[in-house]
Formats: sequence, structure tokens, C-alpha cells
Amino acid sequence: MNTIRIVDHVTFNQGVTSEEGQPIYELIVNSFKKGESVELDFANVKFMTTAFLNVVIGALYRDYTSEQLKTILHLKNFTPETASRIKKVTDNAKAYYANIVDFDKNVEEVLYESK
Repeated sequence: MNTIRIVDHVTFNQGVTSEEGQPIYELIVNSFKKGESVELDFANVKFMTTAFLNVVIGALYRDYTSEQLKTILHLKNFTPETASRIKKVTDNAKAYYANIVDFDKNVEEVLYESK
């Protein structure tokens, strides 16, 4: 199992931007491609935004199912606040990637109707 310490990849012990999340996402996917499971260690991370978590965790649902991720991705040392954000991100990612065509169509309709 490959352990990725989030604190080693963020600034000031905070995961704020999607740009900070991208290298972590790439580390995760590269490990998966090698057949390795991944443990994300959130120890000493004081704050994380959903924008950051969308890239680190949410984007994984584009290529992996919930069942797959349950066996190959493990999380530890996160706060209750972070757990709440992770749940929000994963729920939204599952819904989005399950219905991406309909979601994009609905967004386009709303955008074009508002003009």
C-alpha cells in the first residue's frame, strides 16, 4: 500500500486550491495503475476545501466505481469537518459521473436560458 501524506503536498497545512490537489490525484492514479492501493493520510492538515477534495478524491469517480475505490483507496486521520466535506464531494462526484451527459445538458440549458 502506498501512503500519501497530504500535509507533504499542501501549503501551510491547508488544501485549498484545485491546483494543489492535482499532483496528489496523479500520485493516486499512478499507484492504481501499478496495482497498488493507496492510503491518504490527512494528519496535521488543518483545513481543506471542496475544490481541493474534488480534484484529489472526486475526480477518481470518473474512472473508478465506488466498489473499486472502497478496496483500493483508504483514508485516515481526518477531522469530522473534513469527513463531512469528503462525503459531500463523493456524493456529488457519484451523481455527476453517473449522469454526466444529462448533467452537462441541463447546465447548458440553464446557461442559455439565462441569456
